[in-house]
Amino acid sequence: MASTSCRPDNDDHTDPAAFWFARMNSGGAVSPEDEIRFRRWLDEDPENSRAYRSCQLAWRLLELDAGEPEVLALRSAALGPGYLGPGARRLTRRRALFGLTGGAVAASCGGLWVMTSASSARALISTEAGQRLTAPLPDGSEVTLAPSSRLRLDYAADRRAAVLEAGQAYFQIRPDSAPFVLRAGNQMMAAVQGQFQITCRGQQSEVVVEQGRLRMSDRRDESATLMLTAGQGGRARTGELQVAPVDVEVETAWRLGRLVVRDRPLREVVDLFNRYASDRLAVDDAAAGEVRISGSFRYDGGREFALALAHGFNLSARQTADGVWRVGSRVGSADGAATL
Repeated sequence: MASTSCRPDNDDHTDPAAFWFARMNSGGAVSPEDEIRFRRWLDEDPENSRAYRSCQLAWRLLELDAGEPEVLALRSAALGPGYLGPGARRLTRRRALFGLTGGAVAASCGGLWVMTSASSARALISTEAGQRLTAPLPDGSEVTLAPSSRLRLDYAADRRAAVLEAGQAYFQIRPDSAPFVLRAGNQMMAAVQGQFQITCRGQQSEVVVEQGRLRMSDRRDESATLMLTAGQGGRARTGELQVAPVDVEVETAWRLGRLVVRDRPLREVVDLFNRYASDRLAVDDAAAGEVRISGSFRYDGGREFALALAHGFNLSARQTADGVWRVGSRVGSADGAATL
């Protein structure tokens, strides 16, 4: 494959990260010369490595199959002469890299998603149990998804919209000409800018506002509306929207991989743990479930969490054959299970 360089007649010359990502992932062999030039470019500036990693993240978030013939054809065309034929629109490496044809999603490497009149940005971002993910949004905003969450984006030149289909998400929204609008269950949230958390449980949702102002409304009743400000929370219960003060630090601690609880019964703490962790916990008896818990715990390991409860609150902890960590009153161990 012949070596290709960034040239002024290629509109990717201002976006070398997109150029190199397309070049190094074009589906063909990379020449030794290009490999040397690529490594030299990475070493020139730490920002180059960051931009290249952003390209990798953007590609994964699009949920496109890099092996699809159509995608490979686009990238091949961009890495070649740059023309599809007489009268056809020229494909640049950036367009080929992200499939900016036929309404496909496009993204730039800085976390800002490129949109044209012929395309809109639609993508599904999701996490599995025990997994957190921070990702750029098309407008340069940012979202952090809690474990077991699913967010569907629907952006265009004149709208910023998303649907939280399941789980929990923390948003840092930058100002733009269009408000950011989110649907979660039967509720709609809208904000021009700010930082807030949305939790979706079936058709009901909860909101925590850390900065800015957020409008919360019910899709079934336009008159049911809340305007929430920093330090306030909103929730939908039995068809009504309710507002109340919240402890933002406690409610958003999951972003750091921790559970912060203040004087809550163990049964509720275990429910929280199971919401975020890949391991599972269970309470063995009612008395243990009512033990009051305060503290800050990591949720990335069932064993460590169970041991912390056992040693800190005089409880028993054992893992059963099904892999569940069972926490209860100190009444001894059951056969076939290890007591910690």
